[in-house]
Amino acid sequence: MANEGFLGKTTISGERAATDDHPAVIHALPLDASVLAPLPVGTILRRVEITDGEDEPTVLAYAYKPFAATDTVLPCAVVDKPCDPTGTSAETSAICLVHGTVKTRLLKVGEAPATEEVIGKLAQSGIFAV
Repeated sequence: MANEGFLGKTTISGERAATDDHPAVIHALPLDASVLAPLPVGTILRRVEITDGEDEPTVLAYAYKPFAATDTVLPCAVVDKPCDPTGTSAETSAICLVHGTVKTRLLKVGEAPATEEVIGKLAQSGIFAV
């Protein structure tokens, strides 16, 4: 006779930005030092170059910060899990979707919903709103 028993249980809660319409590529992206507020799910991010600060700078690494409507660079990621870079357990990276599909209704630029123009820019980066 085989032994049977309860091994545990998993609870899935909260909403995520990624959908199952296209396989998602999700990475932990380092946050820029200027990010001082919590990042909710759906926040659109842009890349920031970290250079050596010389006259002809060399890019040493990249960091990420929230995309602003006035930015001239393309957005390149969407926060997939809430991230809080403040407090005693300050997070230094955010779990983000960098390729795939996301829920349009969750996309945010600051506190405002993403515009069609921003959604189009996301598509240029391989992130498709559905």
